[in-house]
Amino acid sequence: MLSLTLLWCGTAASLGDGGWRGPPFAREHEEEQTMRHRYTVLATIAAGILAAPGATPAHATQSISCTDMKFDSNVDILLGAGPVPNVLRVLIGIGERDLTTEPSLPGEQVVIAQSFDDGELFRIDLVDPQATKRIAAIRLLRGEHDSAPLQIGFVQIEDEPPVGISCVGP
Repeated sequence: MLSLTLLWCGTAASLGDGGWRGPPFAREHEEEQTMRHRYTVLATIAAGILAAPGATPAHATQSISCTDMKFDSNVDILLGAGPVPNVLRVLIGIGERDLTTEPSLPGEQVVIAQSFDDGELFRIDLVDPQATKRIAAIRLLRGEHDSAPLQIGFVQIEDEPPVGISCVGP
């Protein structure tokens, strides 16, 4: 025979083969605590399940923002953290044409074919999604300044003339 004896608020109660024997208020309190615990566990599990699909890894990012002298063309480059340039996203707007590497954004879809930074020159080549044709080339010459890094260069889309840009960012 299994028997468990509890001391609740100075009153002895026991739970044996015959069920609960003790003050009714103690049993109600214990059932209430058990239910609260169950609800807490279920709520935690439900929150985890709901949050899991939207969970993405955290990225430490920096951006380079460029524009031409007339402010009608722009290039935005999102970089990930690391010892080498990790280009995460590129957005280009020149005239009526918009290019993006982000599928969820409007514009012509392109893919990053390569990016290279030797500390003085930053090169990014964008190609069509099938990687059969170079769509855009970005070249940035890096310079040092006391207050912020400066970069000048150009962006060229296919066979169109290159557009000169100046940039701020790391």
